[in-house]
Amino acid sequence: MKRTKILIPIIALSTLLSFDSCKDALEEKPYSFLAPENMGDSPEAAQMMVDGVKATFNSGAFFAYAIFNRVHDIDSDDATGPTWAFTTTGAGNFSGNGDINAYWNNLYLLVARANFAYSVVNKMTAIDEGSKNNALGELNFYRAWAYFTLVKAFGGVPLYPVSVTEGADPNPPRASVAEVYGYIVDRLKESETQLYSRTNAKYKEGNLSMEAAKTMLAKVYLTMASGALKSGVVKVYGGPQGARNNRKEPTLLSINKNVVAGHENFDATEYFTLARNKAKEVMDNSSASGVALFPTWADVWKRENRGKREHLWTMYAQANSEEFGNFLSYAYYGVRSAADPERRVAGGGGQYGLSDVWYDLFESNDARIREGVDHKWKDSNGNLQWYPKKEYGDPTKGWVSGYNYADDDSHLALTTKFADVSDKSIFRNDAAYPWLRYAETLLIFAEAENEVNGPTQLAIDAMNQVRGRSRASLVSLADFNNDKVAFRSQVLEERRRELAVEGNRPWDLRRWGIYLQVMNAIGGLDINGIIKTREPKHLLFPIPDDEMNGNSSIENNNPGW
Repeated sequence: MKRTKILIPIIALSTLLSFDSCKDALEEKPYSFLAPENMGDSPEAAQMMVDGVKATFNSGAFFAYAIFNRVHDIDSDDATGPTWAFTTTGAGNFSGNGDINAYWNNLYLLVARANFAYSVVNKMTAIDEGSKNNALGELNFYRAWAYFTLVKAFGGVPLYPVSVTEGADPNPPRASVAEVYGYIVDRLKESETQLYSRTNAKYKEGNLSMEAAKTMLAKVYLTMASGALKSGVVKVYGGPQGARNNRKEPTLLSINKNVVAGHENFDATEYFTLARNKAKEVMDNSSASGVALFPTWADVWKRENRGKREHLWTMYAQANSEEFGNFLSYAYYGVRSAADPERRVAGGGGQYGLSDVWYDLFESNDARIREGVDHKWKDSNGNLQWYPKKEYGDPTKGWVSGYNYADDDSHLALTTKFADVSDKSIFRNDAAYPWLRYAETLLIFAEAENEVNGPTQLAIDAMNQVRGRSRASLVSLADFNNDKVAFRSQVLEERRRELAVEGNRPWDLRRWGIYLQVMNAIGGLDINGIIKTREPKHLLFPIPDDEMNGNSSIENNNPGW
């Protein structure tokens, strides 16, 4: 890690770090006025430690500087925008990439904080068992998620089951992919038994719950299974996009999947079954827990609904705060004039959009594009603008005379998922990040059920809940004629539609072993000139040079780096 001082805002317990590698991030030393031994032994003290860990997501290189979402989301077939916004990760330039370095460093920083907090809370004796277990369950969840994110991006990584101050090896070698997944599964199995269910009177709305842990565990199992499947075909809409003035229609690509490195010894059927069953546990208890889809797509993204019902895990933020504000609304939607909310301000963002290929995946009345994409706006000069080109001049799609389309990189499918913020005219805002939604629980079940039993009515019903909520036409069992490949492809395209810009598409392509094929089918550049060509080395990010130099037990970087 780059040598620097980072202030860790742990509410009552701040920590100061100087580090050269991830091992140093795990050597936390309290310096503030309130040391762990002076915090007390109470539910409030335990929550204080947990809140400090959660603060990690708002600070540093997670969301405070828009670094995390760049690495997590834009290296995909669908992400597009102006070339200046895609010069590093989004263009396949991974080596020496400061964003990727920060991704690694701050995931280990999260591990460090969670390990430290876990040791403090675990030693509490006067606290009631329910409060203590709930705090430990949340910390287990964060540790598992951090390593899940690391192993998908970097392959085998050093494991720190406890902090260095508690005796962990400060120079651990890279654990195998299987060992990392074993740790992740163990932590989430603990977490699902420790966290309050939403049925528990002590559960506080907006926090992690047992249902979130079960869904995350199902997602982990699904990732292990799909990566391990020895052979199979996935059909994806993509291919060459042509030039702006000569667009090509997407084609249906039939791709033979590859086994993901490190997944070779996982039993795909076993883990698909585990994923199916774990997601079904959440679904079967949904009436009692209150976990359910919102009635309409628009309801999902309203400020007043954050952390409720469908939202299983949400990151919150604070508007106009240098420390706890984020650039999600700026980057994905664009900053608007205070005097004219339809007018985008100069230099006001809106650089991370989705392609016309993505837009064309939807039926024309689907709420996820009718309400989920910004169609009409004014540019910074006040000129009326319209997206997309194919609906220009069509009043039945909302077009109004005077709104014009131009073939340039500002005319993108910009999502409205982060549009409902406290003040659209400011850059740092309180957009909430949807880490995990019940819509994904349903799609995990549908995907895993198909792999275990082929397309069944249960799988169809789960997918139709998501489709029907957005006014998409419902599918039937007869549509798939017992064709596992057809339903597999359908559910992956449904994830592509429903979970866009929520940090899933790059990893769905990788876990299914189709990332290289899908990216290279674009033919070099997308319609906005973004480099989409990828080589086998791009299947994993390079471990940062500072980590390679700082940890003597790591001898080799990832292949190609």
